[in-house]
Amino acid sequence: MADVAVPGGLTDITAEWMTAVLRGRGLDVEVASVTPEVGAEGSGVNGITCRLFIEYARGGEGAPSSLVVKLPSTSATIKGVAIRQRFYHNEIYFYDDFADKVTVNIPGYYYGGIDDERQNYALLMQDMTPAVVGDDIGSCSKEEAVLAVREIPKLHAPWWEHPGLDSFAWLPVGEPNLEVADARFANEVLPGVMRNYGDTLSPTVRGIVERYCSNFTETIMKMCSSPRTLTHSDYRLTNMLFGGPPDAREITVVDWQRVAIARGPIDVAFFAVLSLTTELRRAWERELVEQYHDALMAEGVKGYSLDECWRDYRLCAIGPSRITLSFSARPREDMGGAHLLALQQTLISRVSAAMEDLDMEEFV
Repeated sequence: MADVAVPGGLTDITAEWMTAVLRGRGLDVEVASVTPEVGAEGSGVNGITCRLFIEYARGGEGAPSSLVVKLPSTSATIKGVAIRQRFYHNEIYFYDDFADKVTVNIPGYYYGGIDDERQNYALLMQDMTPAVVGDDIGSCSKEEAVLAVREIPKLHAPWWEHPGLDSFAWLPVGEPNLEVADARFANEVLPGVMRNYGDTLSPTVRGIVERYCSNFTETIMKMCSSPRTLTHSDYRLTNMLFGGPPDAREITVVDWQRVAIARGPIDVAFFAVLSLTTELRRAWERELVEQYHDALMAEGVKGYSLDECWRDYRLCAIGPSRITLSFSARPREDMGGAHLLALQQTLISRVSAAMEDLDMEEFV
């Protein structure tokens, strides 16, 4: 973690601040100006991102002309949840501890800062433009889906059943701040989901949702037993950047706020259940699990059969319910616009279909 003061917002990201950050990364530069991209500040579920254009007074050769900063949400409610669940902490710790230990493609890391007293958090990363973010609502091509499930074994395989995972005290097992999350699902999430969507759920789905929220910790821990590894735990199109020519596409994986120890297929489940339309998931999921398993074996994992992988995928397919139900419990007036409201409605529909298709009653 950097020694440079943590900015409280975009206005604190000055030329002097950026100069200090880049010098801390070994670049002998003097920044003349930092300009946020006009109208490009994007709201995510838990925070904002913004592209920053950088001009140099000295030493700009080879230095980045633009970077991307992530800052906390401007909504006090959303920011409060993110802080309690340690989402901002986890992402910064991931970059501090794992950025140089993983081969999965992630943006270059320039700065991570935590100021708990002022509740300021900031992450500064490589700008991956012209790569574009995936579209959870619109889904993707089959080629991109295969690319996604073959990329994540680069994260899983090196940490498969690795005893060193337990040495990272901050790294959550299954869910950040599980005790708080358990109470929140029973007392806040379940009532909120039923208020917003209860009349749209089938009796089967309603029963699964009620048992999941009432037995949250028990269900989460099932997904975190052996074989366990390092997982993204929110692996969906909105957290992937696609770049490169059509015949050589590449994925960059972003948003590591929910990084956790769990069974590897949870990341395949997040992708298939949340990022694909229900029709595409039904058509492709068997093959995608096979592609994931094949890539996992190619990365060096042994003693893990395709049958075990498929069962773990079914077990972990309840995992996307964690963020979907939490998101779907939010009052619709807090969605901040039509896009997030459409996303809320899309995710609850896809999770509901998967609960029935994959017989999730067995696991809750």
